[in-house]
Amino acid sequence: MSDDTHVDLIVLGAGAAGMMTALLAARRGMRVMVIDPAFSQPNNLFISGGLFPAAGSSLQRAAGVTDSPQAWLEDLDRFAGDAVNRPLAVAVAQALPKLIDFLVQECAAPIQFLPDVPAPGHRVARFHAVVPASGRALHAWLRQAIAHENNIVCVTDVPLPAPSDSPGGWSLELVSAGASHQRVTSAHLLLAGGGFGANSRMVAQHIPQMQGALHSGAASSDGTCIALGQRWGTALSGMDGYQGQGHTHPPGATRLGMSLPMLGAIMVNRAGQRFVREDVGPSALAAHVLAQPGQLALEVFDAHIEQQVAAQSAYRDALAAGRILPAGSVQELANVTGVAVEALAQTLAQCAVYWAGAADPLGRRNFARVLGAPFRASWVTGALAHTQGGLSTDAQARVLNASGEVIPRLYAAGGCAAGLSGKGGEAYLPGNGLAQSFGLAWLAVRSICEINAGDDSA
Repeated sequence: MSDDTHVDLIVLGAGAAGMMTALLAARRGMRVMVIDPAFSQPNNLFISGGLFPAAGSSLQRAAGVTDSPQAWLEDLDRFAGDAVNRPLAVAVAQALPKLIDFLVQECAAPIQFLPDVPAPGHRVARFHAVVPASGRALHAWLRQAIAHENNIVCVTDVPLPAPSDSPGGWSLELVSAGASHQRVTSAHLLLAGGGFGANSRMVAQHIPQMQGALHSGAASSDGTCIALGQRWGTALSGMDGYQGQGHTHPPGATRLGMSLPMLGAIMVNRAGQRFVREDVGPSALAAHVLAQPGQLALEVFDAHIEQQVAAQSAYRDALAAGRILPAGSVQELANVTGVAVEALAQTLAQCAVYWAGAADPLGRRNFARVLGAPFRASWVTGALAHTQGGLSTDAQARVLNASGEVIPRLYAAGGCAAGLSGKGGEAYLPGNGLAQSFGLAWLAVRSICEINAGDDSA
């Protein structure tokens, strides 16, 4: 490349949103430069479960599941109430089925619909993933896909430059390891950095209830792209929103999947007592677990449930790490966990009564099954997986200033952009993170294509 380079789109960040945007743009004929100062480090996509909803997709229909973007929005409204970022959610819901067709038909992506993965708040199965289903696999496929695009150049592991306005777009100065400079200009700029979960000061300011909690997300999610956007007077939205993770193993290397409570698992504290309606959702669950003695809870299930989740990447990792405790009886369960056998026996007996129809005082309505030997158990804690607040955008992924006006040719997606809902972890419907990342990527590229079609200077 020459010292002066012009591209159609600069993308800051190579996570889910950044890579998907680059792939979409390149397939639409744009020249794209992706810049990521932490390219060699695990990002939130790599760490995630890699599952994302696409209500009404062709793959879902082919599996015989009736669903639609409107049905997903209704579920989101029921789950998050007035915390929903409605204009953005509507646009994302409508974009995701189209994205599935793009990935399958144009990119031959190994995307599959997951009919056997239930999730709290979702009326039907609607998650999709690459094969095998994991964040690592989806991350690897996207990295490979952008590497094979001639229109994409990745600039990796260099200091993140601060773009500036330039005539007709944006410019920045790249500094290589040898201190050589390269000026890059672009008609369009997309901010796709992570959120601020690794920035303890910002977490304390915006999400005080998670101050000091284990952060199980990427270390690179330090709020840098949010700070960049604020230089240009951007508005912030939903800064109290986050995804908690109530099934995390300290110190955060592994976790249990969100499906366990839906299949019948229960949670008890060190005294052997239930303390929460376990199917409240993995995000809201985090704060409840953190409130227990030692910030720990014991998740109890059985071999029947284990068979149903055995293929999930999160469970496989937890099993390989020795985080799953087997027990052939209630007495053995007490022995391996250190919880009093009388308390465990009483709690399991109570849950059997609730399964039979008695009202649970904690409000859980579906216990799925009566747990029986052989048992499985795992000690978990609450964690902050990633933040959901950030730069405010419209339904075309265009960044807005404090007056609600569009900042020309500036877009945001992923962790640094406002999510689909705010107000703590309770409003985070499973799958919202990747749904926003991929949906805004689709909307940003569509918006850029519309501008380019009517602007010969773009």
